[in-house]
Amino acid sequence: MEEVVNDYLGTNKSSILNSLLYEDKTLDELSVILEINKNAVREHISYLENKNLVSSYFLRVKTGRPKKYYKLTERGMQIFPKQYINFSSLLLKEIESEFGTAKLNNILVKIADRMVHDIDSDNMSLNLLSREEKIEKLKSYVNILNKLGYYAKMEIDGNCVKIIRHNCIFYELAKNNKELVCGSLEKSIIDDTLNNNFTLLENFPDGDSKCVVEIKL
Repeated sequence: MEEVVNDYLGTNKSSILNSLLYEDKTLDELSVILEINKNAVREHISYLENKNLVSSYFLRVKTGRPKKYYKLTERGMQIFPKQYINFSSLLLKEIESEFGTAKLNNILVKIADRMVHDIDSDNMSLNLLSREEKIEKLKSYVNILNKLGYYAKMEIDGNCVKIIRHNCIFYELAKNNKELVCGSLEKSIIDDTLNNNFTLLENFPDGDSKCVVEIKL
């Protein structure tokens, strides 16, 4: 993750973010840490502020004018690695060990149901709709996926519709927990929204570069 940040932002901007992770700092302090002049630091800071990674505030001191400090924004904090995936994977295994696979699957189904219904409460079956209504329903489903972060699109070929997802919000978690995540959580999201027969043609945990779901109209 650190290498990715360095490659994307450059060494100096990355160093500024790393420094601010530990403590808010002034322009002078950052200049000393980076060993570059203040004008150069100011340029880097301006870029980071424009990207909403860093913000500033003034702090009164005992003597003299208030000092301007820089700090990480919430978005800036999100750049740094988190252990959510490891924790989530351990949590799944612990729940399964304590309550069994059936109970864990039931919990995952409820999570999927809540995720979908927080965005769309329409649960009408595709079987009850006309072809045009089915297509509109599927477009709504793709919209739900994109709100969840799947980067999805829909392709129509006659009476066959393919929904292609270029991202998986459970990708890292699913790699080591395929049956639980893809078998229960992912499948339930599709079931709850489409409420229809579908075929999973490609899937990230199987090594595919995308996830493709095929639905017959």
